[in-house]
Amino acid sequence: RSIITNNMNNMHQAIDLTKALNKDSDMTSREFDILKEISSVTGFISSRNIWRSKYWGKNLGASHWLGKYDKKDAVLKIQGVRPNVSEIYMIEEFSKQNKSILVGPPSILRSILWNDKNNYEAINAEHASGDKVVVDGKIATSENIATFLSYYKEYRQNCIPMKPWLPKPESNTNNLNMALDSLIATSFKAYPKSKLREEEDFALAKSAYSVLTTVYAKIELEFIHGHFSCKDLIYKNNDSKQVILFSNLFWKWRYPFFDAVFGYHWFMYELANVKDITPVQVDNQRKLWLDEIYKVTGAINSKRTRKLVNAALLERSVAGFIIDSFLCDPKKKISKYLYKSTKDEAQRLIKELR
Repeated sequence: RSIITNNMNNMHQAIDLTKALNKDSDMTSREFDILKEISSVTGFISSRNIWRSKYWGKNLGASHWLGKYDKKDAVLKIQGVRPNVSEIYMIEEFSKQNKSILVGPPSILRSILWNDKNNYEAINAEHASGDKVVVDGKIATSENIATFLSYYKEYRQNCIPMKPWLPKPESNTNNLNMALDSLIATSFKAYPKSKLREEEDFALAKSAYSVLTTVYAKIELEFIHGHFSCKDLIYKNNDSKQVILFSNLFWKWRYPFFDAVFGYHWFMYELANVKDITPVQVDNQRKLWLDEIYKVTGAINSKRTRKLVNAALLERSVAGFIIDSFLCDPKKKISKYLYKSTKDEAQRLIKELR
């Protein structure tokens, strides 16, 4: 089975979105032809598109379709950008080692591995018909956030594999510096003329990464689910406490607590979609998330843990003001505030970590 496309020893992650964007990988023109072909081969009957995965609003990498397979509700994921490691393999490995009865990957009903002829991978999976654990794009309560992070705790205790299925890369500070250079280059590629970007951002980013280099000098990387977001945690159905964890292409090696702060990071930018939201409400939402993150990680009782959680928050804040906040509608006033408040967060975290 063609689970990998390169030497496994070099495959530390299945897909690098930055590289995919820089290569202009895009399946937009092929999407409907692929859907038609999969339907004829598998019998999947599509009803509507439910999600399109794009790189910072640009090229189409994957597409998700709701429909019927074997007379059951199912979701078809078409992966149109070639991964280094098959998501089918990632889901199988996750399933083998998963000890949780509450959190797990979707059950695969039918799959098509990538080959040079078809140039796509397809996964036909069970449909998670319930709500998201936290609905992003809406104001959340502390109870909503605590529930989301209770599933994070369950995942940390019972879903992290004893035997990672991707090899561990070296954790060195050169990689951090290269990561920042890549992030900045990607920002200009995706948003060459963003009205939010300011010249001072790059000095702030370098200052942040200088701090991260010190914090991470003797810290080991961890194998985690690298996309633990509000969009990826969905109840199996609305009568169940069981949750399906999606985006399993993104299992990877990261510094500690990246997975603890990832959902919060993206939730904040989705607040731009809340009608008439105010800066005060944004600040309140940030505080609720941070309070709950510090609680669930144990950062309120441990200086070392707080330092590592703050480092994870700082790394995400740099990604936020360098590129991720640019996804917000620049015509909305709140988008400017989301971008600016991310920089304020970076400055706060730098002070605390120094």
